[in-house]
Amino acid sequence: MAGSDGTAVKPRVRFRLGPGLLVTAAFIGPGTVITASRAGAQFGCDLLWTIVFASFGTIVLQSLAARLGILSGAGLGESIRQSLSQSRWLRPAIVLVIAAIGVGNAAYQTGNLTGAAAGITSVTHGDAVVWLAILIVLTSGVIWLGRYKVLHRVLVAWVILLSGSFLIAGVISMPPATQILRGVFLPRLNAENLTIVIALIGTTIVPYNLFLHASGAAATWRGADPDQAMTQSDWDTGLSVALGGLVTASILVTASTAFHQTGTPWTSIDQIAQQLEPALGRGGGIAFALGLFAAGLTSAVTAPIATAYAICGSLQWDADPSSRRFRVIALGVVFVGGLVAIWFGKSPALTIQFAQVANGLLLPIVACFLLWVVARQGRTTGETAGRGRQGLALFVVIGVALLGLWRIVGVFR
Repeated sequence: MAGSDGTAVKPRVRFRLGPGLLVTAAFIGPGTVITASRAGAQFGCDLLWTIVFASFGTIVLQSLAARLGILSGAGLGESIRQSLSQSRWLRPAIVLVIAAIGVGNAAYQTGNLTGAAAGITSVTHGDAVVWLAILIVLTSGVIWLGRYKVLHRVLVAWVILLSGSFLIAGVISMPPATQILRGVFLPRLNAENLTIVIALIGTTIVPYNLFLHASGAAATWRGADPDQAMTQSDWDTGLSVALGGLVTASILVTASTAFHQTGTPWTSIDQIAQQLEPALGRGGGIAFALGLFAAGLTSAVTAPIATAYAICGSLQWDADPSSRRFRVIALGVVFVGGLVAIWFGKSPALTIQFAQVANGLLLPIVACFLLWVVARQGRTTGETAGRGRQGLALFVVIGVALLGLWRIVGVFR
């Protein structure tokens, strides 16, 4: 197709809804609800800057993963392997990626199952261990039968409803504007709140979402004009993650009003239900419990599948969800995370916070591989539009790595 001056005109690509909302639904799980609630209950609005930083970092890194998928037509795992195919560092790099994703997602899976169990037991008042066993069997069955897509749509709808409730609750319980502005623009970071800061980052910038996003973008915009596809992807990612950050901030603000400002100590997950009472009345507790259950179960299905995509792509195995290797890897994450939840999940809030901290510490490893592959792709294709974004991503990764180093040093002091 040519214009009036004879130059070629690219046909417009119909707007396609990409994997942005899937990424947002994946990180708004039990970890986000509980970690943001603990942050608001303990520190008021002081850590709002962390949510802004984490949301910014998520947008930058996820958009790079999406661009990689669009330009290469492959996932992050496949791209890492192709980039190192002739290098002696191939095997060490693959082992490192598999270890980071495997360990991180096993920890994340523990938080998913524990949070889902905590939500359902607050309604049924049943035994948490029994519900954990039921959830392990249910999640394993969904993965083995390959019916997770339908279930995922239903559970994402629950998460969206819960998100709406928190947004309403956040508006109703809005503290003075000075507190909001101070929390956003005057960062406060010290040894006392460092663990919560890393947990907030780890529950928002989730390493496995980079693999999900690259593969999802490659599938969504396959065959489309790359420039138009990347523009659409940037809008999809930016708006979706911004919505997730707004929801997280609403949870923190509501917890600040319900607990921090009233001087009420927060000792259990059940108390978070009080946050929804301004929006939903007495039914808020049930809505919260079912939403927490849905969020946990959604992530409990998504995390093992993302792990399988990452490992299969890295090892050049068939990444078909119906393949035996794919299902064995996914089920392995379910069982490891489930066993840890049963043995060490006596305190759901602490277990989930540990999972988020583990992801925050492992994030720089996966992010560095993403940056290296994207930079190498740019040198090969001559694509320079993403260099500024790479610089911003490097700033985020260095910041997270320094926070993790500070936390590790503090443990051994």
